[in-house]
Amino acid sequence: MLVSKLNKFEIKISFLLIFLIGLGLRLFYFPFELPLIADGMDNFTYATAINFYGHLPNEEAPANIGWSIFLSFWFWLVDLDGSIDYMQFQRILSIVLSCLTTIPIYYLCRKFFSNKISLVGVALFAFEPRLILNSTLGITEPLFILLGISSLVIFLKYSTKGILIAFALASFTTIVRSEGIFLLITISILFFLKFKLSKDILKTYLPALIIFLLLLTPISMYKTEVSGNDAMFDRIAGATNEVITISNDNNDNKILDGITLFIKYLGWILIPIFLLFLPFGMIQLFRKRTKELNFILIFLVSSSIPILYAYIVQAQDTRYFYFFYPIFCLISLFAVENYVSRVVKKNILILFLIMGILVASVAFYEYEKIDYEKENELNDIAQIISNKISGTNFHPNETKYIRATEIPEKWPFLFFDEDYKIKSISTKEYDNLENFILNSKNDLTHLVVGNSDNLPMFLLDVYEHEEKYEYLIKIFDSKEKGFKNHVKVFEIDFEKFNLNIKK
Repeated sequence: MLVSKLNKFEIKISFLLIFLIGLGLRLFYFPFELPLIADGMDNFTYATAINFYGHLPNEEAPANIGWSIFLSFWFWLVDLDGSIDYMQFQRILSIVLSCLTTIPIYYLCRKFFSNKISLVGVALFAFEPRLILNSTLGITEPLFILLGISSLVIFLKYSTKGILIAFALASFTTIVRSEGIFLLITISILFFLKFKLSKDILKTYLPALIIFLLLLTPISMYKTEVSGNDAMFDRIAGATNEVITISNDNNDNKILDGITLFIKYLGWILIPIFLLFLPFGMIQLFRKRTKELNFILIFLVSSSIPILYAYIVQAQDTRYFYFFYPIFCLISLFAVENYVSRVVKKNILILFLIMGILVASVAFYEYEKIDYEKENELNDIAQIISNKISGTNFHPNETKYIRATEIPEKWPFLFFDEDYKIKSISTKEYDNLENFILNSKNDLTHLVVGNSDNLPMFLLDVYEHEEKYEYLIKIFDSKEKGFKNHVKVFEIDFEKFNLNIKK
């Protein structure tokens, strides 16, 4: 028979079960046969370059290097067979970090709620479908979120040593992603709201700030030396100037469009679970506001600034909001607490809620998940066509695995963009095939097209009406090789193309 209270051992077992289920879901959806792509590949190659040199490379410095530095340490520790194994190891590290984030989330929730209610907050994070997918990509968010929320939790548990650790973690958060600089701003504001300005308080704050800067400065100097800016403080200054310029130019539509995108993506990431809890939880939070709950609201507002800027410059991604998820878990518990308070069998309702979160999240993930059969085919197609081309149009679907085909098996290796033999040329600024070929002819040799909504119209026309283009020679058709995904590769005959232009 369930009792109203759970002892410490039962809480630990319950937490462990949620942790293991979250880990199991991530491993169940693990893309074992696929290489890394996009940001994950960039992090991977930079980490291998660090290992190759034995220090941070002087050739280039990405804006966000903390995750790659972290990876390079673990890559140095393990001895695996080849590059694909290290890519999968990168994904595993990302998954583990995502699951470990449930620990600070539990302590954050526990500060305001009972043990039982806090377990629901842990489940909200552990089973969130977007975080499950994100953790399998091998990119920065899991480490970024873990460090950021740990900094906030340690800050809220005030002690001199705790404040120093919180600022140190904020510095590491900024190294992982430059938006973390707003975490420094946030905890500084919270510090002076919590403790009135005095000589004794400055004796705590100044050492904490010095620790933050001491950890950040070497990275800032390195990036400035290699890239010309530190992508942190310089980025804030640049973004501020850009917003001021937009305002001075009376370009209100761009700002309104950014706000619209912010609201649109915020609403989207609440589906499926947070939509049931967060709106009502926010109402309950305002009703029960305390000084420390005000800190949570300040944290949300401050963290929204870089996200809003990203959407003003027309970024199109939900990932910017993932940093909010731990706070969303906390706020949702105000609704959960209200629901639970209305029933007699509270433990049964809590168990039902956790199970409901799990089922709804898995159902949503199954509906929205990546088609791994298709992805494996695109990877196989990339393996085939990479030997036939040296320069092609970029496409987020049809060409995304081509770069991975050039990664050698030997470890470690050095690879930057200029080292890749196959050039990828963006089509973003073009709406005409002839102009695209003319302006890209130094690198462009082939066109890769498929039946995709993301393909520019002039390339979709090539896919649908290849007979119209005499200067394009089809050298590969995936349908002829038995693939379900239809991808065509055309070689550009520049002699015929030049004759066509002169007509």
